Amino acid sequence: MKFLFRSFEAKRKEIVEVEIDQPTKVKFMTARELKAYRMGKTYSYHGGTFEESPVRFVIPYDGQWTAVVEKGTYREPVQVVAQCRVLSPNSLVRSSIATDAPPEVRNFAIDRESMEDAAQHASEISRASRSEG
Repeated sequence: MKFLFRSFEAKRKEIVEVEIDQPTKVKFMTARELKAYRMGKTYSYHGGTFEESPVRFVIPYDGQWTAVVEKGTYREPVQVVAQCRVLSPNSLVRSSIATDAPPEVRNFAIDRESMEDAAQHASEISRASRSEG
């Protein structure tokens, strides 16, 4: 299998943003998991199949991280163009949810997002009313 990758030192809560030009699998993994991935062994990762760009991942803990963009399968390779960058922590940016994520993960992310949006909206209204009064 062919893939694109970029490794970097990242701190907790930093954001990795990957831009892709077509739907593909984007995986975020530690250096140890990358080694297992390259050797064809069992590995774990964060991410999955994404249809929209940019894909964002919030780093859960400090360490050496790698963003991997798969270029299709061995029998059906795909030409993918990708760019990756690390952004500083931002409380307004959330991790992207893969289209092939389990339903409970997708539902949790949607529910959490709507609850946080409601809380943020309420705090903005509260701040606005305090500053006006």
